[in-house]
Amino acid sequence: MWPFPHNFKPRRIVVPTIVFGLFVTLSFLWIKTGSNSSQATTELEIQSKPSSERWPTIPNIVHYVQLLPEPQGKIQLELKHFISIYSASLYLSPDAIYVHTDATDAEVERVKSSQDVSDKWARLILTLPKVVVNRVTAPDYAGNGVQIRNLENKSDFVRAKVVYDFGGIYLDWDVHALRDFKPLREAGFANIVGLQKDNLVNSGCFMAIKESEMMRLWYEYEHVVYDGEWITHAVILLSNLSTTLVQIPYEVLILDRYALAPSGWERDDAQELFGSHYNAHAPPSAAADPQRPPLTTADAERLWKAARSSSREEWEKDYSNSYAIHAFKNIEEAENPLENFDKITLQYVLSRRSNFARAVYPAVQHAVESGIIPLD
Repeated sequence: MWPFPHNFKPRRIVVPTIVFGLFVTLSFLWIKTGSNSSQATTELEIQSKPSSERWPTIPNIVHYVQLLPEPQGKIQLELKHFISIYSASLYLSPDAIYVHTDATDAEVERVKSSQDVSDKWARLILTLPKVVVNRVTAPDYAGNGVQIRNLENKSDFVRAKVVYDFGGIYLDWDVHALRDFKPLREAGFANIVGLQKDNLVNSGCFMAIKESEMMRLWYEYEHVVYDGEWITHAVILLSNLSTTLVQIPYEVLILDRYALAPSGWERDDAQELFGSHYNAHAPPSAAADPQRPPLTTADAERLWKAARSSSREEWEKDYSNSYAIHAFKNIEEAENPLENFDKITLQYVLSRRSNFARAVYPAVQHAVESGIIPLD
């Protein structure tokens, strides 16, 4: 207890003065508390909003790039390209699928109406619902003056630019969607990328909001670092940007390799993915059903029990934890071709004797049953 000072003298206290002082104090406290209460309520409301309102949702737009070797060249697409874009259309239900190309308008119109067998898959692709052809001009030189010689490198520049301009999902033609990307798009991140076999970021499948900072930096610095090599301006630059900007909350989410690129580009990877097993028995799988309600936590135990009692064959891979497969080309194909594999045909997919065929079969079978792919 604090002692009174030695010169302290009791004084008569006037009640009205106390009342008045108390009134002023309470009034001040009420005003201050009311103001803080309003501010606190606003902050609470913001914090209680779902993440899709607090942070941007990546647009449900899909982008492909199709550049031609010659300015007046023909658009040449195959069944494997159709499977990619049809799977994206089926599973992602996008608002639009852009095919960014330098083909002439006359060539696009020719393909759309062509009855030539060689144009079959290109015609089916360009006449799919929601497919929009967007004419682009790919750069011949990077901003640092280095000539861009091959189409793959030119495509790297185009993909960064169109995703920055539009927002959405970029897919290489050898990326095949296996399920809806909606949980990723609505995760609240401005950019989403995935690792590949070498633990670098895969530049063949990524997504971003419109005008994201990472896409801006990628496109800008492609022109700075381009050196004519295969991956300096693409995979390496995108990897360095992603791992740097991940420090910024909600700027970039980096998924593990099994999310978007569970396979690889070396011969053993390609053999495991594409090689047929002629003694295999086709599983009782069915066409994909885009109207099927999404799984919920109520399905958790059923899924777990099904996984434990799986009758999957010894060679068969489980892609249930993947959103897509990047079906890389075998880099040793010329000198060491794959066994039991020639090319992707309709019979090859429908027979379901390889990991690739079993992964994409539901989408292909859906196209067959819908009459989009005629069996003849």
